[in-house]
Amino acid sequence: MLYFDNASTTKISKSALDSYIKASENFYNPSALYSLALESKKLLEDARSFLIKYFNCPLNSYFVFTGSATESNNTVLNSCITRKDKKYIFSAGEHSSVYETAKMYLEKGYNVKFIPLLSNGSINMDELKKELDPSVALVSCIHVSNETGAINDIKKVVELTKEISPNAFVHADGVQAVGKLNINLKELGVDFYTISAHKIHGPKGVGALYIKNINRFKPFVIGGGQENNLRSGTENIPAILAFITALKDTKIRNYSEQKNTLINNLQCDYVLVSNENCVDNIISICFKGVRGETIQHMLEDKGILIGTGSACNSKAGVNRVVSQLVGKDYINGAIRLSFEDATNEDCKLVAEALNTAVNEYRKRINR
Repeated sequence: MLYFDNASTTKISKSALDSYIKASENFYNPSALYSLALESKKLLEDARSFLIKYFNCPLNSYFVFTGSATESNNTVLNSCITRKDKKYIFSAGEHSSVYETAKMYLEKGYNVKFIPLLSNGSINMDELKKELDPSVALVSCIHVSNETGAINDIKKVVELTKEISPNAFVHADGVQAVGKLNINLKELGVDFYTISAHKIHGPKGVGALYIKNINRFKPFVIGGGQENNLRSGTENIPAILAFITALKDTKIRNYSEQKNTLINNLQCDYVLVSNENCVDNIISICFKGVRGETIQHMLEDKGILIGTGSACNSKAGVNRVVSQLVGKDYINGAIRLSFEDATNEDCKLVAEALNTAVNEYRKRINR
């Protein structure tokens, strides 16, 4: 089985799983006061300290552990969107956990603006500049697109925002950036940054949210006061420690050769969405006159698993992000290939399988 849907989720690594199992033996609640519980508390704080150091965070910043990247993203928006006389800006390429929440606030009468994308899938900085003014309270821009792999220059987004809207918060969803880019949060200058474990061979059900200044943050999950009163709920120590193990094992690799091998072996009519300024392990392609979902199932029959875009949008029909970048003749044929540890031979096999599947599909409908 060739797995080319790593942007959806990754297989938990053996080391992360071992870490999870070992940590599960120390099952004590880190909020309790007896010595065994205090050991759990120390493991938790050591994990938090590692994140601060790993991402080179500024002094007095904080990482809150959450149940998912979706929770982290929702928390930021619900913390920052509080007044209807303020403006809230989002790129049109946001993950659904940001986009759908922003749309909900728009429908409630809040001043929400979506900034269009350039042809390469990144945010249109000129349009962002036009919308910025002193009333802006939040700008949220995904670091690496989960749909196309497009990279946004978050440092420039922050600098432009702070210049024109000095009181605005800047949030970046970094889920697809971790393990693909070198991330220095002090250098980026963001107020909030979202990360997730299951995209880097950690377990599902655990994420983290970077907060530059906890004094300007409004909690979303209220209750027992865990996580420095920022996110209540007993911490999932085994998942958190497995997350840290996965992060320690993460190595940034160059997949440009594999990407080029796959693309160069395609011999059917297509549009390459993941072209310039993209991470090289995510390839978004659209085929004319076919349905991406059908191609997905045809490849599955050949032992190859691919995506048609974000798993969070798998029931939504037309791909919201890709539809902004290609013509209507191609949008229904959108697929997403995302790989790790794939060889050139693997990429050739996938390309050949796509050629066969697309040609077979077109023959069927043209009978």
